Amino acid sequence: MTTQKKRVLVTYIEAGFGHITTANSIADAIEALHDPNIEVIRKYTFKDDPHLHKIEKSFVRDVKWANTFPWHNYIQMAATHIGGVHDSLPFVVSTFYRSARKIYLDMLAEIQPDIIIDTHYLTSFLATQYRDEYDSHVKVVTYDPDNSVHNWWNIRVDKFIVNCRLAFHDALEHDFTRQQLMIVPFVTRKEIMEVSESKAFYRTKYDLPQDRFTVMVAAGGYGKSGMNRVVDALMHVKHPITVIAICGTNKRLFKRLQRIKKQVAPHIDLRPYEFVDKVYELNRASDVLITKGGPNAMLDSALMGVPVGVFYCASDIEYQSMHLFTSILNCGRFFKRSHRIVRWINECVTNPAILDIYKEAAQEVRDKGNGAVQIAKFIQTYE
Repeated sequence: MTTQKKRVLVTYIEAGFGHITTANSIADAIEALHDPNIEVIRKYTFKDDPHLHKIEKSFVRDVKWANTFPWHNYIQMAATHIGGVHDSLPFVVSTFYRSARKIYLDMLAEIQPDIIIDTHYLTSFLATQYRDEYDSHVKVVTYDPDNSVHNWWNIRVDKFIVNCRLAFHDALEHDFTRQQLMIVPFVTRKEIMEVSESKAFYRTKYDLPQDRFTVMVAAGGYGKSGMNRVVDALMHVKHPITVIAICGTNKRLFKRLQRIKKQVAPHIDLRPYEFVDKVYELNRASDVLITKGGPNAMLDSALMGVPVGVFYCASDIEYQSMHLFTSILNCGRFFKRSHRIVRWINECVTNPAILDIYKEAAQEVRDKGNGAVQIAKFIQTYE
């Protein structure tokens, strides 16, 4: 049933924080249009029912496992080929998620959306099932927050939006049509695009030394992926540095770093943090970011003008993102060994000019603008 206002449902699911961040960015951009003919509905669909929440928690567990054991995700991705690349997800939904499917579709029926925007393969698939079985006028729009396309992205969506040419060609190889596809710049939060304060400003805000080379270490919201190892390695840098360690929800890591920060060499200033809502401000205060291959972390760092060093890829998705940002966009480097990170930091401290090429590349990324704005303008006229 079509209502007077166009009801745009933006779905949220936690499977790593990137899906939530991009969904928020798109919803914010649509609301920023102040279009009286659009009603934006934000819905954490998998938190509103105990059965659905159980599935969401399994996604979170899988992400944490992949961030600890890289083979975990590679095995999962290999399993997506079983029974045919476009048939394995329907099989999983019709068997393991059968009861959840009915709950989810009934939830969408209560909302009665005109357009459904998803950033996760499962919510995207269920949205097309809702369209086909409940309300044929609904349009399903999916934004892929990765920089590649895997087998479980549903080719039956009305519009599939990607953020780079690599993903565009990937989508064609996965049988999306050119009519379905739309390419936009990287999607990010408007707060990041609006940051204008200097590195010195944020060092003052967070009480960080102004005159020290500053390294931020992060490994997603869960603080996994061998972050312990990288922070320990940085304690062997021979020059005075500040190390900002973002532990996220990993309380054990935070407590450990809090305990040892007074035991490290005097020229190392270790600053552990738990989950930081405006982590991009600490990123802006840094000279480099050392992180895993999560596309959103690398994107945020580029938009803050901060070169990135990648030390871990939890999946082929992250490997492809790392390759894009380091080898193609030239925003940083990939390190297979921790001692090479230490060597790089020592070189950067003595000669900061070697980072200039990465900063110039990062500025090119920023100059392309925010893809969320383009998506919002598309949604405004999409029928």
